[in-house]
Parts: sequence; structure tokens; C-alpha cells
Amino acid sequence: TISKDAFVAFVGKLPKAEGEKEDETLSDEDLARAFAVLDEEKTGGVPSETFVALLRSMMKVVKDVALTGTLSLQDSKSLRRLEAGEALEVLEGPVKEGELTRVRGRAVQDGQEGWVTVAGNQGSIFLKEGGSTFKIVKETILTECFEIDAPPSEVRKIKESTRKLKLGELVEVREWGKKQEGTGLTRMKCKVRSDGLVGWIT
Repeated sequence: TISKDAFVAFVGKLPKAEGEKEDETLSDEDLARAFAVLDEEKTGGVPSETFVALLRSMMKVVKDVALTGTLSLQDSKSLRRLEAGEALEVLEGPVKEGELTRVRGRAVQDGQEGWVTVAGNQGSIFLKEGGSTFKIVKETILTECFEIDAPPSEVRKIKESTRKLKLGELVEVREWGKKQEGTGLTRMKCKVRSDGLVGWIT
């Protein structure tokens, strides 16, 4: 967990951006206000995973495309096919490879890393910026806790802290999906765009 003081100290020591003027530098008070926005659960600390998730550069697969081992497509081995709807964390790029635009990334679904074509030479678009916002396609519940296979004594507490998410609602990822032992379900921590609630969904 990152505390407010640690956040302010870390960001305050970052080098100035090129062309940034002295009077454009954020004060400690500005940074404290920024931290308050990140501290969505008002606990006085921001989970490291949440902080990292906010800094990630994400892209969404909009058309099936190959994930390959090297930048060049010539003699490059296909590692697997990325399917439309998957999310990709960008690790490098975009870079030009001939007439293609490519990025090196990590598939959120299984952690596989490789190179992917963003746009083809015939105008085809395979990746678009984003990938950290999801739309609910089937009603589910938002829970306060990651674990949902609680003992009977905790079931009532969990029910009281849930909120039903309806079809079409949008959520923003705060911690990427991880599998829950016992149930085998993949759950991720999200913020509901409509009311700002933060919790776990399947």
C-alpha cells in the first residue's frame, strides 16, 4: 500500500517534463489532492496494484490478430491468436515495421508476451487504445471482498455489501483479474463509472 506521504515524495522527485515551466510544477498540496482522488476507498493508502493499473498503457483487441515472437513478421513464429475483446498491456512501441504499426505487449488473459499488429497495410485496425474499461454483458454482483466462498457466518455480511451490476453498465479496472482458489472463478477489482463504487466482480 502506498501512503499519501510516499506518493507526494515520489511524484515530487520526478524530473520535469520537457518544456515544463517552474510555475507549472505541482505543489505538495496539489499532489495531496491527487492522492485523495486515487484513494477511492478512503483508507489513507492506495494499493500498489491499483497504482500500477492506473499507469499501465492498455489496448483492446477489436479484431482477431496473431501474437508473434519478434517485431518482424518475416520468419516470426505465431505464439497464439488474440481474440476480439481481449486486453493487451503495451510494453513497447508503437513502432513501424514496413507498412505495419506494431507494439510489444502482454496479454492480460494469460500473461503471454509478444508483438502485435495495431494497424495493417490495407487499413485493417486490430488494436485500439483503451482496454481498461469493460461493459457488463450479463448481470453480476459487485462485492466488497475478493473471496466469495465465505463460511456461513460471513454470508450475510457479504450479501449486505453487494450491489447488482446491470447489463450495459461500465466499470474501470483497478486490479486485473486473478483466479480464486477453490471456485476457479476469475475476479477483478473495478470502479463503477455511474456511482464510483469500488469492489470485486467475476
